[in-house]
Amino acid sequence: MKKGKKLVFGLLSIVLVALSACSNPQTEGQGTAPVKDNKNEKVELRATWSGTAGRHERTLKVIELFEKKYPNIKINAEYSGTDGFSDKLNTQIAGGNAPDLINVGGITDLVARGAALDITPYVTNKEINLDKFDPALLEPGKDNGKFYGISLGTNGIGLFYNADLIKKAGMEPPKDTLSWEEYEAYGKEVVKALGPGYYAFADQSRYSLYMNYFLRQTGKTIYKDGKAGFDKADVVRWYTMWDRMRSEGLLPTPEESATFTDLSVDTSIFPKGKTVFLMSWLNQLTAFQNGMKDELQITTLPSGGPGAKNGLWVHPSQFWTINKTSKHPKEAAMFINFFINDEEATKVLGSERGIPNSSAVRDMMKQTLNPTEKKFYAYFENYISKAGPKDQDLPNGTEFGNAVVSSSQKVYFKKATIDQAAQEVVDAFEKSVKK
Repeated sequence: MKKGKKLVFGLLSIVLVALSACSNPQTEGQGTAPVKDNKNEKVELRATWSGTAGRHERTLKVIELFEKKYPNIKINAEYSGTDGFSDKLNTQIAGGNAPDLINVGGITDLVARGAALDITPYVTNKEINLDKFDPALLEPGKDNGKFYGISLGTNGIGLFYNADLIKKAGMEPPKDTLSWEEYEAYGKEVVKALGPGYYAFADQSRYSLYMNYFLRQTGKTIYKDGKAGFDKADVVRWYTMWDRMRSEGLLPTPEESATFTDLSVDTSIFPKGKTVFLMSWLNQLTAFQNGMKDELQITTLPSGGPGAKNGLWVHPSQFWTINKTSKHPKEAAMFINFFINDEEATKVLGSERGIPNSSAVRDMMKQTLNPTEKKFYAYFENYISKAGPKDQDLPNGTEFGNAVVSSSQKVYFKKATIDQAAQEVVDAFEKSVKK
């Protein structure tokens, strides 16, 4: 835990920064035949990622820059929104036709399935140059001391709010110390002032990410040392809180909630201007602000109340990995190196995937922050002074997350009781661990 705090204070230097990039590379992947150093050899790679339209635009621009620098390498992009991305990727991996380059939020599942290439040789030879990266931020990309992924940024979670709606309601912005119960009371006042058709919160009962934050406030977690760090009663408390707010008219209707997801601006109900609060990854602040006309602000997620623990954590995320079956691992490593180190590429990428883990990139970008990014970084400075270390990743975590979505939807459509839905979550956890 001391190491986590060391990371926290080390990250304070991140606060006036933004972006990520790269340079050149070359090496042979473990278990692959040596690749000839022939710059004229035509090579095609497939690269996949998920996210918003803004992320797609930035990533495609970096691909264009890379192809200009390395005209013999062609990158075929495969991208989509977050919904269904993991399922499609899992199907491709099972079928042996996954892309060469894979950008995901965490590497645990890919490593467990034997789908990720050990890229340690490329790191050792500096063909993927990590000299300017904080060593602590590189650890989540390792398994048993070997590199399988490179994190593109550091992230966290926060509460976005529509400042214009709060002004319209004639209320003051919420204090950053409010508990879940106090936010519920605040939400009632907002909805009463705004009138029909407005909601206090997006219904985010279905996301295991925020359920885990809720658990951490009581000293628990979803997964720890191969076992569940929670029990059925914890899930009942989580679903009961949201069900109460739903019955009070603070959340969108079940039909609306089923139509929209809140993982990105492209699929969220929040930018429609009818919902006041949304929990989100911090790096999505710019995307959401660009996607809505109202002024967006950010504050701390609800606290657990007096005596509760701080549920926040520092989250290295968005890893580039190389498919273990790629026929061109050397060129794939070249792309990763370009993505994280090239000056022009990092200017394009900004902080959309999180605050860059490279100190060189952060130093370069600190004078170029736009007004929304300045809000992000100012908030993050305070955030990392409070946040703890990230939890262990749950094996087959995607499947577990899907099960939480399914069980929560049964609750708000009244197709299952809260007790039944909570049991489904517990059963889904056991299935994920045993797989």
